[in-house]
Amino acid sequence: MSEVQLEQNQEERKWARRAHLSTILTYPMALLPFPFFISSLGAMVYPFVLWLSRNKSSYSAKQSLEAIYLQALLSLGFFGFGTKFSNDRVLLVFSYVLMAFIHVVFLGIAIYRTTIGKAHHYPFSFFPFLFSSNQTKENWNELKKKFEDKVEFSDYKSQMEKLDGFRITTEKESKLLKDLNLQGLCNEYLHSLSDLRVKLAEDPLSFRKAKQFLNYFPETVFKILNQYNQLSSEVNSPESEKRKTELSSLLSEVIKTTEQVRNKLKADETLNLDVEITAMKKNIEFGGY
Repeated sequence: MSEVQLEQNQEERKWARRAHLSTILTYPMALLPFPFFISSLGAMVYPFVLWLSRNKSSYSAKQSLEAIYLQALLSLGFFGFGTKFSNDRVLLVFSYVLMAFIHVVFLGIAIYRTTIGKAHHYPFSFFPFLFSSNQTKENWNELKKKFEDKVEFSDYKSQMEKLDGFRITTEKESKLLKDLNLQGLCNEYLHSLSDLRVKLAEDPLSFRKAKQFLNYFPETVFKILNQYNQLSSEVNSPESEKRKTELSSLLSEVIKTTEQVRNKLKADETLNLDVEITAMKKNIEFGGY
């Protein structure tokens, strides 16, 4: 991963962690002369502002929605317990301590997952689906205006939907990997794919340059991972170990090509991109795909 890519990933992770950590503001705000649940709701302001300020399809924006959801749970919890046990100091203190403990556990998991760059969702979270559904409809209407050819827009939309689908299935396959090095490679690949998706949303006409890549690579990576996991679930043999080594090497090459595509699209370069993709396709076909 290049230094620029690493900085971008670290930047997104940093803002995602900040969004989750902002829920701790609930406790110092409780010292203000307001009811506790109002202070808790007030702590929702930071992740909401962060969500507004970030690209809506970015990792940090999605994690800001999750932080808002957690803050909403805290507000309801503290308000509910405060109302229920207002006349019993012992139960009131116990319930508040329990809520704080659950908060710390949830927050710890969120910080860990955002530190390693994985998508994190709190239990029964519905906020991301609520916002993303409306946003997607708005995006398609806006993006359609940038295409003069309706057929090309339909092709673009179809490719983006397939790309989103393969990102989800690839992430599921990557979680099944037992090899930590290979899992790290998959995380890098998923970050590159997410950044590429953002670029194609910001500049949909660049889709023309990435069309050959989109037609072939996301599906192929999923197939490689699926094949690797199937081999891992079988009894070890020299042949299966050899095949897993080949698949691991192939995946590394595919990830490098994905980063090249992303970087060249960002730099608005097309020189040799199709040549590089064609060469990589030959390597993949040589590996049995």
